[in-house]
Amino acid sequence: MRSKNSLLNLLGQIRVYSLIDLILLIIAIKADNFQLIGVIFLHIGFLLFLEYTHKHKYRMPFPKYLWAFLFLSGIVFYKSFFVIGFLICSFFYAKKNLPNFSPYSPFLRGLQSYFLTSGIIGFLNPISFLAGGLLALRNFAGDLRDITKDKKEKMKTLPIILGFNKDMKHIHLVFLLLTTFTWWNISDLSIIWLIVIYLIQIMFYNLTPR
Repeated sequence: MRSKNSLLNLLGQIRVYSLIDLILLIIAIKADNFQLIGVIFLHIGFLLFLEYTHKHKYRMPFPKYLWAFLFLSGIVFYKSFFVIGFLICSFFYAKKNLPNFSPYSPFLRGLQSYFLTSGIIGFLNPISFLAGGLLALRNFAGDLRDITKDKKEKMKTLPIILGFNKDMKHIHLVFLLLTTFTWWNISDLSIIWLIVIYLIQIMFYNLTPR
């Protein structure tokens, strides 16, 4: 049972619900297979770097420098200098638990998505801006979900600064389903794929230890 719980804890940290949303976006903008693999490595590398930096006691540790291996692998497969922007934003986002950086986390998360998309379809493409804007809003929704926890951890996220006091439990999931619908609408995939992705997202959403 303990081994199973540990596996679920690690799996939850990868945030399958978010990863599959990102994969759908990359497919929708018609990236090639190497770019898709690169984005997956970069995204998971970012999540593991986040866990390595924050060291939450309620989350199981991954191998210490696995994030570095994933970042390097992602750079090789992604093959675009826009990865520099993604890495810079990842570094500063990891400082989210510091008061001076907490309010900017939604913008940094949006810029991550913007840079990943821009490296494939161009920095002036409207979809690049759409991806950045929607991810910034979704991250803000995530902060609205975690107000109580963030206050306990003495974080100064944007919702806390704006005076929000109560958690909005389901708002992040709603925004997640909205971004997924947007990427599906851009893609050529059938509605069956959207249904399957929604089921996976809902099934894995609560696995992430919070």
